[in-house]
Parts: sequence; C-alpha cells; structure tokens
Amino acid sequence: KAVLRIGSVRGILDAVISPFREFFRVHGKMALLMLAMISFYRLPEFVMGPMANPFYHDLGLSKDAVGAVRASVGLASSLAGIAAGGFFALRFGYFRTLILGLILQSLVIANFATLVYWGPDLRLFGAVMVADNFGAAVAGVALVTYMSSLTSAGYTATQYALLSSAYTYVGKFSKGFSGVAVEHLAAGRTLLEGYALFFIGAGLLGIPALVLCIVLARVAQPRTVPE
Repeated sequence: KAVLRIGSVRGILDAVISPFREFFRVHGKMALLMLAMISFYRLPEFVMGPMANPFYHDLGLSKDAVGAVRASVGLASSLAGIAAGGFFALRFGYFRTLILGLILQSLVIANFATLVYWGPDLRLFGAVMVADNFGAAVAGVALVTYMSSLTSAGYTATQYALLSSAYTYVGKFSKGFSGVAVEHLAAGRTLLEGYALFFIGAGLLGIPALVLCIVLARVAQPRTVPE
C-alpha cells in the first residue's frame, strides 16, 4: 500500500510539476517574457469587451440591428480573419503574424471611437464590426498558433493550459474595471465622449505586448520563427 501511495504521489507530481519545469528548462529566462507577452496580448479585447453592448445601447443602436450585423457580415469577417491568420502564420512566421494581429486588434478597437462622432449609422457600424471581427480573429489565430509552438511533445496539454491561463488571467481581472474607466473618462464630458476615450485607451493597451513581441522576435531561435 505504501508503494502504491508513493507511486501515486510521484505520478501526480510528475503530471503537475514536470510540465512547468520542462517549459522553463526549454525556454530558460525567456519563458517569463513569453508568459508576460501572452498575458498582455489579448488585453485590449478583454478590456473593451464588457463595454461593447452598453455602448451600442447608449449610441442608439437596437439589439435587432446589432444582432443582424453580427450574424451576417460580422460572422463572415471572423471566418475570413481565421483563414487569413492561418495563412499569415504559415507564410510569414509566428512573430510577424503576432505583431500584425496586435496592430490590427489595437487599431480596430480604437476605431470604435469613430461611431461616437458619426452616430448610429448602420453602414459605418457594419464596417467597424467587420474590421473588429477580422482583426480579433487574426490576433486569436496568431496567439493560439504561437502558444502551440511553445509546448513540448510530452506535456502538450498541460503546458498549453498553463499558457492559456496566462493569457486569460490578466484580461479577466482587468475587464472588471472597464465600467469604472468609462465613468471616470466621462467626467466633465458627455458619456459618448467617455466611450471614445475608453476605446482609444483600450487600443493603446496593446503596446506592451507589441514591445515584448519585438523583443522576443529578435532573440528567438530560428525554429521558433519560421521564414
């Protein structure tokens, strides 16, 4: 029985600790930079997300109009973004696609501010949604592809879970302050002006990840950045 208990404990330790140890052994000091970049990569999307529907409501867009745009051109642009992200990753490599995804993601989120000054124009709203869904899809595919490339063959599932947790933890914590940020930015301004500043600020949150991507791209091994 003692042998079984010891064996069980060793098995649990091997299943839980070994993947983390192997990840840091393979990537060394760069592992911390990788985790930091992954943590900040989707931060703009996480922070912006909770305020999207309240913004549409305050802008004067009906739920039916928003739903129709999302289900039509929004869905089509997401699928196009997934295909484009996969193509870019294969053609230009992980880091170039990550950088492209970050730039697109930041620009399309900041672009929501244009709706404040044009009002509830469905054509403009459709164009903004197409750009947002396409950019978010490219960024999502880029990140998933990169995280998959970092895992070791023997610990793929556990290491991918570690990376996925890193990418969601910071974002889920930060998005809890999105409403407070809009209220603060709207002080002394109209509510919609507060939204505009919020979306621009959310887009700028991609800068730390962009800097880390550039640093990692310069020091990455050739196998991590296929040409």
